[in-house]
Amino acid sequence: KHDSYWVENLLVQELEHSDPPFRLCLHKRDFVPGKWIIDNIIDCIEKSRKTVFVLSQNFVKSEWCKYELDFSHFRLFDENNDTAILVLLEPIEKKAIPQRFCKLRKIMNTRTYLEWPTEEAEHA
Repeated sequence: KHDSYWVENLLVQELEHSDPPFRLCLHKRDFVPGKWIIDNIIDCIEKSRKTVFVLSQNFVKSEWCKYELDFSHFRLFDENNDTAILVLLEPIEKKAIPQRFCKLRKIMNTRTYLEWPTEEAEHA
């Protein structure tokens, strides 16, 4: 929610208007109204080839993000599947990641992740 401006106006615009375009699932636009949010999250993750996690200070403070990470955990580790794309929006010290995000720590220690540049000139 707190990173939605960056996601919607930068990341989504770039990915959906690329050549070829990516098809994305966004909760505001693609979740089924009236369906339990947990069911929407699970269904979307299961139907997706990849799950993009935008990692930020806001992400590690969000309970919903923890659920999304938990639900994708099976595909990431138990199926030995490379389904997660991690984008580090801002620097996060690993010791600042709450204990409840132990899976995130594991992912960050075992997977390559993309870092969004802090310098605006490097964004292009």
